[in-house]
Amino acid sequence: VACLAMNRVYFAEAAANPCVRAIIAPANAIGREPLSDKALIISDLAEELYLHLHATQLSDIASDAPEIHASALVDTTAVLRGHVKIEAGVQIGPRVVISGPAVVRRNACIDAGAIIGCDGLYAKVVQGERTHIPHFGGVEIGEQVYVHAGAIIARSAIRHEATQIAKGAHIGIGANIGHDAIVGEAATLSSHCVIAGRAHIGAHAWVGASATISNAIRVGEHARIRLGAVVIRDVPPQGDVSGNFAVEHTRTLRNYLKGTEQ
Repeated sequence: VACLAMNRVYFAEAAANPCVRAIIAPANAIGREPLSDKALIISDLAEELYLHLHATQLSDIASDAPEIHASALVDTTAVLRGHVKIEAGVQIGPRVVISGPAVVRRNACIDAGAIIGCDGLYAKVVQGERTHIPHFGGVEIGEQVYVHAGAIIARSAIRHEATQIAKGAHIGIGANIGHDAIVGEAATLSSHCVIAGRAHIGAHAWVGASATISNAIRVGEHARIRLGAVVIRDVPPQGDVSGNFAVEHTRTLRNYLKGTEQ
């Protein structure tokens, strides 16, 4: 694996990761960690070089027939392409599109018009041209997950990795989940919420309708994100936030009530 490290924190993580074989980094990001087992590529255009290498990979999306358990119910209008595994008791509704690599675990339900495994938004300038950066990973839908109508779950950008929806999670109508996001067990994502790439939603968390979670944010277990909130910093376990930008919910209420009293 070749890894991009744009600062010293990421460089240290890459240096400690046994899966990383080469680190691409600008000179000011290089730490003092020993790299006896890794190549180091130093470039003033480190991000652009990494993205160029990523975008020019050959796709390995298979054209295999989907693997569908005999007890699964798949609507005749659904489209399954690439390596897709559908386990026992799964229900796939009309006009669903699932692009592999993807696995849908036992007793999950994917309702009408949902899209699983598409590329997410990843636009960068490479060699002077604005370029879509392709996604090479997959999606894992856990047991008893319910994906409601029109929801979209982008696949991982990284080969052999996956956007993950854990057991018992419910994904609301028209929700949008970005690449490499992780949704924890029994979490609830309400209608039209947006979970940006690499965000992590903890187990049993609740995200209200039309809320937005910024990229790489971590929302703790049993946290509550109120409807319409815009979350740009991590939310602790049991946290309860609202507003734009989201802060602790009681603080939002106090500020609102002060405004109505004037």
